[in-house]
Amino acid sequence: MERRNLIAVIAVVVIVIAGVGGYEAYAHSTPAKTTIVFSGWVSSGEEYEFDLQMVNEFNAMHSNVTVKFVPITSNYYGTLETEFSTNSAPAVMYMENDALPEFVKAGYLLDLTPYLSANASYNLSGFAPTILQTFYQNGQLYAAPKDWSPLFVLFNKNIFNAEHVPYPTNYTHWNWTTMMNVLKQLKANMSMLPNGGSGYYPMVVGPQFARILAFMHEAGGQWINQTGTGMASNSQPLLTAIEFWYNLYSSGLAGLNSNLSAGWNGGDFATGKVGMVVTGTWTVPVLLANGSYFQNDTSAIGYAFMPYDVQNATMMFNVGLAVNAGLTGAQKWAAVQFVEFFTGPSGEQQWVSKGLALPSRTAILESSWYRTNFPIQSFAGEQFPFAYGWNYNTTNFTAVEAQCHNAIADLFAGKLTPQQAYDQIVNVTNSGLKGSSTV
Repeated sequence: MERRNLIAVIAVVVIVIAGVGGYEAYAHSTPAKTTIVFSGWVSSGEEYEFDLQMVNEFNAMHSNVTVKFVPITSNYYGTLETEFSTNSAPAVMYMENDALPEFVKAGYLLDLTPYLSANASYNLSGFAPTILQTFYQNGQLYAAPKDWSPLFVLFNKNIFNAEHVPYPTNYTHWNWTTMMNVLKQLKANMSMLPNGGSGYYPMVVGPQFARILAFMHEAGGQWINQTGTGMASNSQPLLTAIEFWYNLYSSGLAGLNSNLSAGWNGGDFATGKVGMVVTGTWTVPVLLANGSYFQNDTSAIGYAFMPYDVQNATMMFNVGLAVNAGLTGAQKWAAVQFVEFFTGPSGEQQWVSKGLALPSRTAILESSWYRTNFPIQSFAGEQFPFAYGWNYNTTNFTAVEAQCHNAIADLFAGKLTPQQAYDQIVNVTNSGLKGSSTV
């Protein structure tokens, strides 16, 4: 038995060395023309354009490589899983750390450790350790951090001024109670706005489970337990958060984003007819884009931390670039080159200069250049010490999260009460993660 185990270990080591060696041999040869596909989601037209710009710049720098950007516009991870199962997956793809364990377990992703750690100029140690670590599985790195974004509050100063309501930043205690009082004042004074306030909203919300989780953390709770096998023992604050978020809508203090033209919090805020939203830094470029209410009046953009309840908290969304494990030597070489370009020190600075999200490299995040040129994003990033990562390191997470989201959608559709939505989330989490584990 011991001898068979030893032979198996040696065989695995030989395969790994052969794979990396083949990559090295290819890298030191004269590479032939290679074409690969890069896929990601697009939160807005601005993000689509930014991705294209990054791809075009990389292609201009590499005469022997062509990267084609093919976005996945719906059901991102479900589509990606189907493409992997049919051998049609992209070479490089966006990968959030919550979905990473499932794709690693399936053997879809390349271990980037031997490639990225061997490149001194890439500087793997330059990433914020708490962000980098979320892309490791069993000591191996399966995605290179691209960026991160926390949730925070944006408010329209012009609406607040017109209605004579104090800014959120004017309060010593910016908490749930204060937030509700501000929204009540905004609703009461709507007649002071143009057209008597017709078409204006104090706030917009939607059936967004991730937003609710931020409030759950503020209430001192957890969703998934440490072993990744079901609900956490202190999940009762999740019900508190569900009730609070839904009450914003059911009490008339917030409109439903699906009923507005843009259909999402940040896009609706950009129309200039919403007083306040909870959103991420991906909204900022949309506010500065052509057609936005704020395009020529950036002074009207106000921003604040998330309101606290038991504690300060926000959600943090980390995104990396992963590589398909089933590539040929030429494709693998091209894919790693693209990842190193996109997430290396100069590439990441270029990417975050688009304003969508925060840099994962601490030297950029803490630089005077970033703080001066991106004050809103830099302000949002100050929540890092109390930001909870959207990285539940467990298998079968994606399916469970989708069912939890559906429960919240049913709540907003009037099919469930907050208690029933919570009970359903408890059931699907416990049943969906039963037998799962952290990996």
